Amino acid sequence: MITNEQRAHDIALTLMAKNANTGDPIEAYQFYINYLVPILKQMDKDFPHGIA
Repeated sequence: MITNEQRAHDIALTLMAKNANTGDPIEAYQFYINYLVPILKQMDKDFPHGIA
């Protein structure tokens, strides 16, 4: 089973790779968190027990 955290991490990295063009690691981490948190909140709401 894939956990919501794993799935949200993969989606956030994909979106970040497509949209964030920064060489600054701190700024890149902020982009990642800004993508990750809303995705994870929505996935936890939609799939409270993960995705089988």
